[in-house]
Amino acid sequence: MIESVTEKTASISLPSHDVQVKLLGVPEILVNDQPVPLRGETARRVLCHLLLASPRVIPNQRLIESVWGGEEPDSAMEQIRKIVSKLRRELPGGRELISTELGGYRITLEPEQLDVTVWTNAIQNVRQLLDTGENHAAFVKLSLALDLWRGPALDGLDGQPFANEAVALHEERLNALETWCRLALKELPISAVIAKIRREISQHPLQERLWDILMRLLADNGRPLDALNEYSNMRKVLAQSLGVTPSPRLQDTYRKLEIAVGGAPAPPAPTVPRQATHRMNTSPHTSKMPAWIKQLLRGQEPNPAYVSDQYWNILHRNQAMDRWFPWLEGPQANIMKWALTEPSARSVLGDWEDHAAVHIGMINRALKENPGDAGLRSLNASLMQADSIPSAVKDQAVDIATRKGRSYTLRLPHITPEPITVVSHVLTPHGSSDLRVVIFTSPQEAIA
Repeated sequence: MIESVTEKTASISLPSHDVQVKLLGVPEILVNDQPVPLRGETARRVLCHLLLASPRVIPNQRLIESVWGGEEPDSAMEQIRKIVSKLRRELPGGRELISTELGGYRITLEPEQLDVTVWTNAIQNVRQLLDTGENHAAFVKLSLALDLWRGPALDGLDGQPFANEAVALHEERLNALETWCRLALKELPISAVIAKIRREISQHPLQERLWDILMRLLADNGRPLDALNEYSNMRKVLAQSLGVTPSPRLQDTYRKLEIAVGGAPAPPAPTVPRQATHRMNTSPHTSKMPAWIKQLLRGQEPNPAYVSDQYWNILHRNQAMDRWFPWLEGPQANIMKWALTEPSARSVLGDWEDHAAVHIGMINRALKENPGDAGLRSLNASLMQADSIPSAVKDQAVDIATRKGRSYTLRLPHITPEPITVVSHVLTPHGSSDLRVVIFTSPQEAIA
C-alpha cells in the first residue's frame, strides 16, 4: 500500500513458519505458508470461535450456540466433542493446539500467529506513538497494520458470535483509517490519500463514514464542489441500494458546503409527514442528564446505548449508537417514530412487521397506564394517522405488560454485510421512572 515507506521499515507480519491464522478477511489457516483445508461448516465455526477467544477458554454451551444458534439437537455436546476431535486430527499439531479445559476448550497461540492479535497490538502501539508525538512512526505502523486486512473481518461467517465481533473489528478499522488519513496528509500527496479512500468506497459503497471522510478531505483541501458531487453520488447509492437518505449529520454537512460555495442550502429530504416528526419536549431531563448515566453509556462501547424519556425521545446516546443508527441523530430523534414510520427502519429491522406490532403494543400499554398524558395521546394520534403503517400491523399490536429485553436481528450494511443479532436491555434508573436506558449487546454478552 505504501511501498516507499514500508520497504525501509520492519514490517508487521505473521511468522513464515508454523501455524498462521488469518481472520481479517475470509478465515484461513496456513502451515508453512500453505493453506490447511477445513472440511465442514460446523467444524469451521467451532474453530473460528475458539480462535477469536484465544487464549481464553470457551465454554461448551457457547460453542453449541455458535453452531446451532439456540436450536441445538439433543446430541449437541457429543457432536462438539467429535468436532474438536476432528480438528485435532486435521490440524498439524492439533492435539497440542487445542486443549480440553473444565467445561470447555481452549486454543493457545503466540500473539504473532493470529492476525487479529497482531492488529490489536499494532493499534495500541500506534496510540502510544501518537501520545509521545512520534507521528511518522505511528503512520508507518498504522499503514502496515491496515495492510493486514484482506477483506471484511470473518468474511463468510454469519450469526453469533461472528457478526458482533466483525462489527467491533470493522469499527476499529474505520477509526484507524481516519487516523491514517490525518497522518498521511503530512506524508503523502493529497491525491494518494484521496485515491485510497475512493478505493475503500468502491469496496464498501454503503459505508457512510467513508463517504464522510472523502467529503471532508476534499472540502478541507480546497475542493468543496467535488465534495458536494460526492454527496450526490452517495445519495444515489443509498437510495438505489437501501431506499434511504443520508444521515442527518451528512445532510447538515452538505448544506454547510453549499453555503460555503455560494449556493442556497438544500432542504433536508423528508422521509415522514411533518406531523409525525414533531417532538414533545416535555421531559425535564433533556439538559439535566445525570453524569453517571452518560458514563454508563460510554462504558458500553462498542455496543450502542441510549437514554429516552417516556415519549421515546432520545435524550442522550453514545458514539456507537450514532454509528449504528445515523438516522437517529439530532435533537428531534424519536425511537418510536423512526421504527414505525421511517423507510430506513424497514431496511434495518429484521421482520419489521413484528417490530411494529411490538412498538404499537408498547404505546398502547403506556396509554393504559397514563390515559391522561397529552404527550402520549399526541404521539399515538400522529402515528396512527401515518400512511406508512399498514392497517394490518396496527390491528396486530402485541399486548405487553412490560418492556422487556428481547433478541432480534439488525441489517446494517454500513457497518457489516452480515445480519447482526442483538439483545436489547431496558433499565429504569432509580428515582427516574420516566427515563429508559437501552443497551444493545450480543446474546452472549452481559451488561458492563
